[in-house]
This record gives sequence, structure tokens and C-alpha cells, in this order.
Amino acid sequence: MSQKTESLSWLYYILPPVIFSIITAAVYYPSLHYEFQFDDIANISKHFNIRSNTFSTLFFSGTRWISYWLNAIHYSIGKFDPYSYRVGNVLIHTANGILVFFLVLTALSHLKKKNFFSTHAFAIACMSSLLFLLHPVQTQTVSYVIQGELEGLATLFILGMSLCLIKCTQATTSVTKSLFGILLFILAIFSCGTKEIAVISPALFMLLDWFFIAQGDWKHYKKRLPLHGALFFVISTVYLWLLKPAFFTKIMTLNSVAKNNIGNVITHDPASLITPWNFCISQFKVILHYIWMFIWPFNISVEYDWMLVKGFLAPDCIFPLMILLAMAYGVYRLLCRDKANTIAFGILWFAVCMAPRSSIIASPELLVDYKTYMASFGLLFLLATCLVYVFTRMSSALKTVSIFSHYGALACAFLLAIPMGYYTIRRNTVWRSGLEFWDNIIQNAPGKARAYNNYGVELSQGKHQFKEAIPYFKKAIAMDAKYPDPCNNLAVAYSHLGKIDDAIAALRHSLTINPYYPEGYNNLASFFIQKKEYEKAHQFLDVALKIRPHYGKAFFNRGRIYLEQGDQEKAWECFRDSCTKADLDTDIGFATFGRVSLAVHKYDDAIFAFTKALELNPVYPEARFSLANAYFLSGKHAESIPVYEIVVAQTPQEYRAWYNKGEAHLKVNQADKALACFEKIRHAQEQLPHLPIRLASCYEKLGKKGQAQQELITLASNMKAPENIRSMAQQYLTQIAHS
Repeated sequence: MSQKTESLSWLYYILPPVIFSIITAAVYYPSLHYEFQFDDIANISKHFNIRSNTFSTLFFSGTRWISYWLNAIHYSIGKFDPYSYRVGNVLIHTANGILVFFLVLTALSHLKKKNFFSTHAFAIACMSSLLFLLHPVQTQTVSYVIQGELEGLATLFILGMSLCLIKCTQATTSVTKSLFGILLFILAIFSCGTKEIAVISPALFMLLDWFFIAQGDWKHYKKRLPLHGALFFVISTVYLWLLKPAFFTKIMTLNSVAKNNIGNVITHDPASLITPWNFCISQFKVILHYIWMFIWPFNISVEYDWMLVKGFLAPDCIFPLMILLAMAYGVYRLLCRDKANTIAFGILWFAVCMAPRSSIIASPELLVDYKTYMASFGLLFLLATCLVYVFTRMSSALKTVSIFSHYGALACAFLLAIPMGYYTIRRNTVWRSGLEFWDNIIQNAPGKARAYNNYGVELSQGKHQFKEAIPYFKKAIAMDAKYPDPCNNLAVAYSHLGKIDDAIAALRHSLTINPYYPEGYNNLASFFIQKKEYEKAHQFLDVALKIRPHYGKAFFNRGRIYLEQGDQEKAWECFRDSCTKADLDTDIGFATFGRVSLAVHKYDDAIFAFTKALELNPVYPEARFSLANAYFLSGKHAESIPVYEIVVAQTPQEYRAWYNKGEAHLKVNQADKALACFEKIRHAQEQLPHLPIRLASCYEKLGKKGQAQQELITLASNMKAPENIRSMAQQYLTQIAHS
């Protein structure tokens, strides 16, 4: 092989993944600092155990343990800063796109028959990878942090196992075959800790084998039936252990029913259960939507206000079913002509991936676009094939660079990347803020009560537009009378408008709907604190903490009660527990604990609290100054000085910091440095009338007795100074005179 050919061979495998990774990073870069939205708040920001989860404690503890472990890692990096979590999702997504490239390239390059697919393997691989990475539909999975970790990781493991399977069968040495085989089974075991959808992997591997390894040859295929059987046994055994046999029995006997999510009713009767049959026949229209959105991604939404069909003969059931049956017949005809028809593979991959979610497993979510992430590989593979075919015909007609060439394929990919990348960036902006997120859902799903409730939350809590938020809460209540959240949020809005009695009434109504809502009891307690009815407030906080023992805000409110009742010691205990034993381990929680610690003279605790507050928020107001004061008051004068130096460097006008820094220098016998500090704030003598006494003390320690006396004489004769200060100056002057 010549040097030029060898170089081309390396570029053949390296250049597309590198280029596509850079493009993907650029497209998703603007979203890396977007706020957490929707379920990310509950699964990350409010997931208390994220602080203590470790690999050893999570190891095979459930079917999603790897995702929880990843979140524990992200938390250790930046606590609840979304940046690390979002970077992780983009990395997972990029890795999946690269695996798509190598999987398609490897599978098509080894087809025995020379056809369109084998001839254009490189171009189809490039297009498939690019479509997977940049299609706007994928933004829901990538930017929905918790689902990106779950769906993304499950897809990562399955694509990785698929590539291992092909490489194992193509290996020419027993060592290589063994290595890929071992890796395949290791990935299979760990895939069971990503998300439950990974259970379909044995079916996908059999599909992949038939179309790209055996290529329709039964004799060749049946040689690997023991391998497929072993994979099925391993994966099913792990899932039976994690989910228990009763889980699968319930599904297979059609006893797996679901209840409506509050604020997201999908049955025509809100009290009805979602049965496997009604859910299954309602999925026909959903599957058509899933297919169409990859072709026309301009009407996609994070949520839809679709309802279950009313019956099998309902138009929104029977007509979608007829279309799907026609498509199934088309696949059958393709397989009749060619047992390993590659187009049929793409459709069947999609169908197998969607089967568990769009059949008899009832769910309160009728359709959610992120569920197509793994299945999208099949559809995008077909779409890529169509695009390559079109580009090939165009290049042939125009006599331009052939799509057959590597560079021609990359050029076409670049042309496709521009519009797709642009729309993906635009679509992704709905995740930029809660206001945009829920406004977009209101536009696309006006029948969702929780969309109006959550939009009102963004107006009230995010924008402090409490009056403007009230109509949205009332609309949500009118749409779903069993939905307690808008009642609770309406109460909060009323409280900020000073309508405490209206707020209490709204909250009481909320708790009649859901008596196990800790936020409701905590908010009710805060309203009774405002009314000085502390006994009632205590009772509601007790209930809130019984429901959620690690509820930091409830501990915080209990501390407020004790402060207002003058019991500082009990208040201190509550504020301590709110951030050290509960989930208010935020800058506000620690700073409040620090302030109360200073008030009760627990200076070491104050040092700890303010240090933690500054770790979480280096610019938290007054925290650094308070930390320096805590060091000083605890007798750690030398440790206080560098902290005071930071304070005066950041806020040189802060005369209190200069004064305290001077006092600290005096405590460690650095009179010259203390004098420099006091000299800096002579202009603040009105606020610090005793300042000349401290200047005199410095001069005396430096042996400048005359200057010390002059400072004291001036102060003693200053009739504007307080009498007690002038008296102190006179006494000090007498003391120096007799020394």
C-alpha cells in the first residue's frame, strides 16, 4: 500500500467523526448554560441522595443506576450548575453519532452483494451520522438532561454492542474474536443499568445479524443462535433480578394499568385508568407522528395535548392503523424479493425499538418525542439513504463531483449540516429559560393544565410578576380540578400581593386534593408565621417534615419561628439542620446558618457556614466580611487578616472592613499595619467617633507618644463627639501622661 493510499485509509475513518463532533459541539454550545427544566428539577436539583450517591452504593441497585451515578459525578464537579450535566449529555450524544457512523460503515462495507448500499457505504454512513447528531428532534433528548442520560446511555450501550457483534463475527483471529465477545457481554450486563428499554437489545442484535452478518442466509445465521441465546439469557436474567418476575407477569397478562399524571390527563374521563388495550390502539396515530416528525420537524413539541382514542373504530385509531398496515405490507413485499433487504432493516429497527413503548405497556405519557432516540437510527438511516440517492442522481446529471468519492460525501454532508444545525440551534432555544419552555408548550399543547401552571410559576417566581401569573393558575385549576399544584402556586402569588387569607384558602384547597404535598404544608406554615400564629405554623411544618424528612425549607421556617419567639439556640439548630442534614445546602442556607451562628457566638460553626456559602457563591453579599469577622471573634486573628484583605480589595469603600482589619493587626502586634488601616478611614470618623483612640493606641505602640497625645487632645476637645468617647480620650490621655 502506498503512503498516499494509507493516509487516505486513515482519513476515511477519522476525518468524518472529528468533523461531525466539532459541528455538534458548535451547535449545542449555546445551550450548555441553559437552566434545568421540567423533570430535571425533580430528578437533579431536588434529588436529595445525589449528594451521597457513590458507585459502590449504586452498583446494580436498579435499572437506572448508571445515570444516577453520572449525576453524582456531575454534582461533585459543579453541584447544581447545569453546565457539567449538559456537557455530559452532548458528549454522550456525540459518541452515539460516531458509533452510528462506524456501525453503518462497517455493516454496509461487508455486504456480499455489490449494490447501492455497499457502493455508497461511506456516504450513507456520513449522512446517517450527521442526521443523528443534528436532527432537531434529537434536541429533546440532548437538552432534557435526565432523559439524555437515560435514553442516551441506553443507546450508547446498544450501538456499542452492535458494533462489537459485527466486529466479533468479522474477526480473523481467535484473540480478536474473544476480545470483542468478552466486551459484548460486559456491555450487555452493564446496559441493564441504563434504562429499561435496553431489554430489547437481544432482538436488535438478531435483526442486525440477519441483515448484515448472515445477510439472509439461514445456515450462516443459525450458527450464532447460541450466541444470541446466551445474550438473551444474560440480559433477561439481570432484568428479572432487578425488576422481579412480577413486573413482567403483570405486563404479559395485560394487568399493567396507569393513572393520569396530575395536570396531564390523557383519558376523556379524568378518573379513568389507562388500560393496556386503550393505550395500545391509541399508539397507531402516535407512531405515525413519530415517523413524520423526522421528515418534517417543524411542528414538534416537548409535550402534546393528545388524548387516548375513544375506541377501535374511532377515526384517529382506524385510519392510522390502515396506514401502518400498508407500510407493514410494503416491508413484507421487500423481504419477499430480498430476505435481507436493507430498507426493511431500517423500518424494522424502528419498529422493534418502539414496540415496548407503543403497545401494551400503559403509560401516563401518550407520546413523548425523546422516546424515539434509539429508534431514530433506523429512520435516519433510511433518510440518509434517500439523500445519498438524490445527491448521486444530481451529481450524475450535472456531471459534478461524484458522491462516490469521500470528499464528495463530506461536501454533501456539510451542505446538509448548515440548515439542520441552524434549525437545531433555534429549536433548542425553548430550553433556554422556563418562560420560553412553557410558553412553547402552551402554543403547541393548549390543552395541558400543567403548561399553564408552570408558565405561571415562571412569571411569579422567575419574574416576580405575581399579579400577571394569577390568571394562568386559575386557568390550570379550571382545566383540572384534581391538580393541586396551581392551587399552591396561586397561594404563593396571593401572599406576595399581601392577600394572606386568600393564600391560606387556596392552600387548604390544594391539600384537600393532595394531602401528601410537603410544599403545601411548608407554605401554609410560612403564611401563619406572617400572622404570628406560631403554634399552627409548627403543626404544618411537622407534617411537611414527616412527609419529607430532608425538606430544608421546612427546617428554615421552623428556625424563623424560634427566632421570632426569641429562642436563638433552637433557631440555630434548625438553620444548622436545614443545610447540613437537609436539602437547603445552598449559599442562602449556609449564609443564614452562619449569621445565626455569629448571633449565638458559635464562631467555628460560622466559619464553616460562611466558607461553604462562598464555595457555592464566591460573590455572596457580606459572606466574606462575615467570615473574616467570625475568624476575628473566634480569636483566630491571623486567619482573619487575609480574608479582610480580600474584602477591602473588592470594596475599598467599606470602612468597617478597614477598621476590623486594623483591629486584627493590633491583636497580632502589627501596629504599623493597623495604623495604615485606620489612616485609610479617617473620613469615616463620623461613623467611627472612637477612631482617634485606636490611632493613638497605634502611635503609642510604635513609640510615638507625642502623636498619640495629639490625637487624644483633638478628640477630647471635639464637642461634636459623644460625651462618653471624649471621656475615654481624656482618661487615655491621663494614662499616657503618667506612663
